[in-house]
Amino acid sequence: MHIKGGTFGPVATNTYVVADRPGGSAAIVDPALGSQSWIEQTLARMDVTPVAVIDTHGHWDHVVENYLWTERGLPVWAHPADADWIAAPAPFNPALFGNPPPVPGADIAVELTEGDTATIGDLELKVIETPGHSPGCVVLLDEASGTAVVGDLVFAQGIGRTDFPRSDPGAMLRSLDRVFSELPGETPIHPGHGPWGTTLAEAERFARVFM
Repeated sequence: MHIKGGTFGPVATNTYVVADRPGGSAAIVDPALGSQSWIEQTLARMDVTPVAVIDTHGHWDHVVENYLWTERGLPVWAHPADADWIAAPAPFNPALFGNPPPVPGADIAVELTEGDTATIGDLELKVIETPGHSPGCVVLLDEASGTAVVGDLVFAQGIGRTDFPRSDPGAMLRSLDRVFSELPGETPIHPGHGPWGTTLAEAERFARVFM
């Protein structure tokens, strides 16, 4: 897997371009506010063709620019539990985002649920359901390279919040326990916020404080 990341928007949300190989196919993961130009430049530098937008979950900061890519014909792939937020991206906590104006939404073209494979050219990403931060949170695992895109499940030094509408602290703990037990500790993680490339074992030390 070839992955490039950038950080954008009012709460420093990470957007990724994930590709199978230089010159191959790519997915845009979590297109945050203000990420469009960087994505275009990154696609060009990697010489890859985007085939889909993947949302790790439906919170506004991760889906706000979906529409810029669906207007170009790219489908959205995401978990159906967050479909309403993706279809109508309104901030679930307006004060957190400075009451931004509404933007067009998108329908989920491909539903990503437990055990599915998100195929991007030669790249196969295993879908792991990790509800808690939101009902539709997923982790995308490239078993070939041992790398995971973890959304807002776990960060380099913390975990996703569970005080938002439809968050579930109990489900969050179960999701964290599952990922820490099922994935190797040396797995590099690419979270929705903060530094990426930290191993899961390094992140777990901090996550356990909240568990």
